[in-house]
Order: sequence, then C-alpha cells, then structure tokens
Amino acid sequence: MRVQNGGPNVQVEEAVLFPFDDQCMPFRYRLQVGLVPGTNPYRGHERVLETGPSGSADHLGIAFYGTVIRVDGQFRMWYRAQGDDNGVVGYRMAYAVSDDGINWEKPSLGLTSFNSSTDNNLVALDSEYRSEMNAILVLHDPEDPDLDRRFKLINEVSPFFNIAAFSPDGLRWTMSPHNPILKHNTVEPGGIMKFDGAYYLTGQGGNVGSKRALVTYMSYDFEQWTDGVAVGLRRDRPPYRQLPGPHAGEQVHLGASLWNRGNVILGVYGQWHGESNDRAFLSMDLGLVVSNDGLHYAEPVPDFPIISAYEINPNAGGGMVPMPCLEQGQGFENVGDETFIYYAPWRDNPHDGFVCVARWPRDRLGYAQVVPDPSPDLLTPDDTHSMFWARHIDVPIDQTDPHMVSCSIQLDNPGCHLFVNADGLSEQAELLVEILDQQFRPVPGYAGSDSIPLTESGLRQMVTWRSGPRLAGLDQPIRIKVTWTGSRQDACLFAVYLSETEQHDDN
Repeated sequence: MRVQNGGPNVQVEEAVLFPFDDQCMPFRYRLQVGLVPGTNPYRGHERVLETGPSGSADHLGIAFYGTVIRVDGQFRMWYRAQGDDNGVVGYRMAYAVSDDGINWEKPSLGLTSFNSSTDNNLVALDSEYRSEMNAILVLHDPEDPDLDRRFKLINEVSPFFNIAAFSPDGLRWTMSPHNPILKHNTVEPGGIMKFDGAYYLTGQGGNVGSKRALVTYMSYDFEQWTDGVAVGLRRDRPPYRQLPGPHAGEQVHLGASLWNRGNVILGVYGQWHGESNDRAFLSMDLGLVVSNDGLHYAEPVPDFPIISAYEINPNAGGGMVPMPCLEQGQGFENVGDETFIYYAPWRDNPHDGFVCVARWPRDRLGYAQVVPDPSPDLLTPDDTHSMFWARHIDVPIDQTDPHMVSCSIQLDNPGCHLFVNADGLSEQAELLVEILDQQFRPVPGYAGSDSIPLTESGLRQMVTWRSGPRLAGLDQPIRIKVTWTGSRQDACLFAVYLSETEQHDDN
C-alpha cells in the first residue's frame, strides 16, 4: 500500500497512523493531541549498561553516542567506550548483546588487543581512528547485495572529518576508501536511516547561518554524500528569546536519531536550553519530531520533553551537581507490548557513564482525545472558535461526534486489516471506524452503520464490519475515519494500523 502523505511514494506492508502525525491524520474535529513522557520524576532513570571494572575497555566511561538494533531476534548495541590502553586513552567502539533489551552482556570477542589482551568486547576496526570514535551510528542493511556491506557505520572523528565503514557481521569493519564522506561541509551526526532507497544522515552543522539546527545529508551509495544540507528544524529564532553567543538560547543538539516506520519517521532530538553562553549552565532534554519525507521535521507538541533530563546526574554527596543534559542515540525498538528508546547523559563524567532506556506501552508515544469542556463552567475555553461558546451565545450550527480522518491511502493488495491502539474504551466510550473514498464519502459496506464499535481497550484491537474484518474490493484510494461515540467520549487513540496481514512485525 502507499500512504499519500506528501512524502515519497513508499510502498509499505503496514501503515501506522499516529494521531499526532498531521500529514497522515490531517483532519480532526473537536479533538486535541498530546504526547506521553517516557520518564517519571518519581522514579530514577532506568540504567541498562554501565562501566566495566578497572582495566576493561570501558573502565573510564561509556556513552551512548551509538546504536541499538535487533538482528535475528537478538539486541545488539554499539557504544563509545573510554579506556586506557597501555597509556593511550581514547574512545573506542565496544559491543554488547541482550535477549530482551534490558539485561545486557559484554561478550569477549577476541578481535582487538587492549592492554595486551584480546579478552574484551571491542570490535575490529582497521583504522588509524579506532581510538577516536566520537559517534557510532550503525545501520543494518540486509538488502545490500554485497554481503560485506550489510552493516554500515558513520563515525565522527571530528565535525570536520566524518568517516564510513562496512562490515559483514557488525564486528569486523573495513574503512571506506572514499573517506572522509563530507568533502566540503561539516556535521556532528546524530541519526542514520535508509528510506525509499536512499541513505539519510542527520546532525547539527552544515554551515547554514544558524545556531545548532537539525540538518540532513543524503546519499545513494553511503560514500558519496551531498555537499548541501536540508534544514529540517530550527529553534534559534522567534518566538524564542534571542541570546548572544553560539551556546546561548534554544537549539537542536546533534540533529535527531531516526526510527523509520515506513510511512512516517519518528525522531528524537536534543532540546538544547542555553541560559547563557556558558555551557556550565546548559540543560538538555530530549524532544520528539515527526517527518514524512526524511528532510523536514516538526514537533507534534512544541518544546515537549518526551524524555526529561531530571536528576540524570546522581549526587554522591557534596559539591555542585552539573545541570542535567541528555544525548539521544540511534536506538528504537518495539518489544512485545512495549516501546523502548535508548539514551544517556551527555556530559562526560570521569570513571562514570551509563546507557538508559525509556519505556512506553507499545506505540503509545502520543494520543488524540476529545477537547474537554471548561471546568468549572464559568471558565472560557482557550479555543476561541469552540462549540462551547454555544453555552453563552446563540451558535447557528450543531455539533457532530468528534472524529479524525486520514490522508488518502492506495491499497495494492486485497484483504487488508485495520487495527486500533486505544485506551479508555467501554460500552459508554466507543470508537467507530469507517472507510471513506478520496472525496470523503462513505464506502458501501464499510460505512459507520456497517462498523462494529470498539468497546474494549487494547494495543491492537481488530476492526470489523458486518461483512467481516477484511477490506476487499477497494481499488481506489481510501481514507480512514475514526469517530468517538457514546455518552462519555473519553477514549484515547494512540495509533491506527492498516496491515496486509493479521500479524504485526515486532519492530
């Protein structure tokens, strides 16, 4: 199928329609969208990887300026390890594995000598820069016909010198003969993906006349990259308070790490809060952005910290605690009934460092809900065009039920199924799903009168009509309409899935 949301005409087996993606779900009536934070101020950050013992490859510190991906059911992590190798202190590429994404092991790979021993978890990298790994962005590309290039790497030696490498297994790496990959520009990279046959690299930099902004480079072979960049997101302009200095003000740190969901790309970026030009007073949360073309990004809820940096730096007693700062990593996974996003503290702490995970119920990063009545009734709503004004003045139109309508979707195969991720459903709070044609007219057999209302909450509730759950005979583009019905109308919609199969991919 193809979701006609303004991005490339990408064919997907399952489309995920998030209500906060206003390109895939552009029409809404009496509904508001919100995001769900992945951290809780009453609970600490959940650590999943920490530094090793004295003499190990990461005994001086670790940072998740790296990647987590799942390959053949196993979670694999590449991260930045700081250690002292016979007097040479540097950042090296280390490796960890997990069966569940929470409990990690550092395997002895036997590939690289460290302190005169190969009993460590360092990968093999034939590069003079093996101790200068300042960014470790790994992409698994199983469709590459060259088996030696199934894993691809971007490493930042410095913002002015970024290099690529290739591997058949993610453990033994060979440098590209065309390094550096950017011949005439700079970047501090933060995210990598393959989308519609091309490779996209995001970061901060690009010489675009702004403070830190999200920029994107493109390539079709992973070695020859564009000189110019697409500017995807800026925060250093009104309505933000303008402050002098390169570190002051609101900015985008390290571009965005990227999660390609087929018809939509989710990104996590660093919300740089510079209270002055002194970075000692900098704080940094992580925010959520959405893109449908891989070049232009928008915040569903501006300035919302999807992962807050609160108390990321533990106070062991005495002394000043640094301002809290986070860095995103290239790590997103749907695991059973949960969604994982990996991150870490940004500031380097001697003999410290760790990787954390934020968890949500599967795909419940954001929601749509009915705009509530003002309470108490004497309060006026923020929405100046709200139907609630009918309580105070004579409004010459009637209300209808709250609803959302998708963009056009072209089905390629018969027999698709629809699923809804929603909460708060009951006999008094229902969701009704119907199919419209491109001109917003109900399709016979799939109209609201044919739909069986959803009354039970769940992460993937199948939609059915009187004729059954399959969508058949739909050769023309369709739209999906979700309506809030019932006496309460207090359901929350998190996602709609249009799938060519009944089963979902666990990614």
